Amino acid sequence: MIAGADLMHPLAPLSHPFADAFLLGFISACSFVAALFFLKFWNSTRDTLFLAFSLFFAIQGIGNSALLGVAHPNQGGLWNAVLRLLSSLGVLAAILWKNLAER
Repeated sequence: MIAGADLMHPLAPLSHPFADAFLLGFISACSFVAALFFLKFWNSTRDTLFLAFSLFFAIQGIGNSALLGVAHPNQGGLWNAVLRLLSSLGVLAAILWKNLAER
């Protein structure tokens, strides 16, 4: 058996847990900052597309923050995939609504 084969197991412990947590926290913080910027743009223009992007980034930030409490954050899970899918579909619906409403 290879000595490093244990690390290739899908549920192997994280090799750098502090770095992974730091990067995941950084990504969620950047998502919240982007959500605040889009919320600021929505507040000045009242364009629903900015509101949809603000909600998208807020949901992504919440999802990434929730992953910090999971034992294997790099695995994610079904709930995380569904959350990302629904937020992406919300942005897609806002884009389609904006383009179809102009006609």
